[in-house]
Amino acid sequence: MWAVQIPAVHLQLLAQKYSTGRDLIWLDSSSKGHPFGRYSYLCIDPIESIPASAQIEDLRQTLNHHSALWIDDGPPFQGGLVGFFDYEFSGIGIKDTTQSNDGAHCHFRLYDTIIAVDHDTDLLWIISSGFKRGSREPCRATAQMRINAIKSDILNLPVPVAPSINLNWENVITKENYLKAVRQIIDFIGEGDIYQANFSQAFTANLSSITDIFHAYLSIRKSNPSPFSACGNFGDRGIACTSPERLITVDSHGIAEARPIKGTIKRSAHFDLDQRLKQRLLMSEKDRAENIMIVDLLRNDLSKVCKPHTVTVKELCSLESYAGLHQLTSSVQGEVNDDYDAFDLMSAVFPGGSVTGAPKRRSMEIINQLEQQPRRAFCGSMGYFGFNGAADFNIMIRTIQFDGTRARLDVGSGITALSDPEDEYLETLLKAHKIFNGTGEVMIT
Repeated sequence: MWAVQIPAVHLQLLAQKYSTGRDLIWLDSSSKGHPFGRYSYLCIDPIESIPASAQIEDLRQTLNHHSALWIDDGPPFQGGLVGFFDYEFSGIGIKDTTQSNDGAHCHFRLYDTIIAVDHDTDLLWIISSGFKRGSREPCRATAQMRINAIKSDILNLPVPVAPSINLNWENVITKENYLKAVRQIIDFIGEGDIYQANFSQAFTANLSSITDIFHAYLSIRKSNPSPFSACGNFGDRGIACTSPERLITVDSHGIAEARPIKGTIKRSAHFDLDQRLKQRLLMSEKDRAENIMIVDLLRNDLSKVCKPHTVTVKELCSLESYAGLHQLTSSVQGEVNDDYDAFDLMSAVFPGGSVTGAPKRRSMEIINQLEQQPRRAFCGSMGYFGFNGAADFNIMIRTIQFDGTRARLDVGSGITALSDPEDEYLETLLKAHKIFNGTGEVMIT
C-alpha cells in the first residue's frame, strides 16, 4: 500500500471528474460535523468486478486472494470490496420476479485505488496497492503511477455543475390501500404472528434520456445531507443514497457496532417548538417500544458471531437530528469471535432488523406479501469490506434507484400494535419530503 497525503480539495469536483468512465463509487459522508461523518471515499478504476450472483463466500475468497499492505495512521478504508447488497440477497421469505436470475443481488467491485478525505483534519489521502488485473501481489511502480495520475487530475478540476433535476413522482400504492395494508399488519400483530414490521410505499418517476444520476445525487445530498450517503452506477442500474443509518461496522480488531434507527418526528424552524418536538419523541411510548424491539433483535443477531457476554447496548433511544426530522438511534456493540470475520457478521445481521421487523423471518414474509414488489436496493446495504478485515455498511433508506427509464423512491415506517395508520402514512411522506425537494414534484393519489 502506497499513499500521499495532501490538503483536501473540493471533493465534489473530483467526484464530478470521475463520474463517467471510471466506475466511480462515492461513499460520501455528506453531513458535515456528524460524529460518524469523518471520512468520505472516492473509489475508481476497479481491478475486478464480482458476478451479481456471488455469495458471501465468493466475496471472502476474492478479498483474501489479495495481499495488501497497510498504512497505520491512514483512514479506516484503504481498498477492498465496495458495493451493495439488494434487500433480497438473504432470500428469506422473498421471491424476486423482476430478474431472470433470482440470485443476482450482489453488486461489488474490487478497488485498489482510493481517494479518502478526512473531514476533521481537512486532509486528502491518495492510496493504491498497485494491483494489476489478474495479479494478487502489490506493485509499487503501478501504485505510484496511479497516485501521480490523480495528483495531476487534482490540478485540473472541472467547472462545478449546477444540477437541475425535475422528476414528476407518483405513488405506486394509493393512500387507501396503504392504510388497508397497515391495518392488516396490526391484525397480524394482534394475532401473535409478529411484534413489528417495517412497511413501505414506493414512488416512481419517468426518466428522460438526459437524466444524469450523478447530478440527481448532488441534488439530494444538498437537500438531505447524511453521514452514510453513497452513489454509483452498476451496469444498467444507478444508486443515489442519502442514508442516515449504519447497519454494521467492524474494525480490524473485531469490535462491531450496529446503530438501528427507529422512531421519527418532524423538525421545526422555531427553536422552542423544535425542543418540544424532541421531547415528545424521547417520551413517545410507541417510538421507544419500536426501537427497543429492534435492539433486542440485533442483540440476538450479533450474538451469533460475537464472543459470549460481549454484546452490550451502549446507547438506547438517543436522539439524532437530520434534515427535516429527528430520530431515535441505539447502539449495539460486540466483539466478533476469533473464528468469524466481517462476512460472517454481515450474514448474521442482514437485512437490518430496523427495516424488517421482529421476528425477522415472519415479518419479511408479511412485507413481501403486502408490498407486492421486490425492494431491490431499498433496505439493502452499501459499503465496503476492507483488505484489513474491517467493514462498514449503511442501510439503503432515503435512496433513489435508477433502472432504465424509471426512477424509484421507497419510504417506510415501523408498524407496531400502537400504530395509527394515518400517522404512519404521514411519517413516510415526512421521510420522502427532502428527496422530493431535491428532485422535483410529487402527485399523490
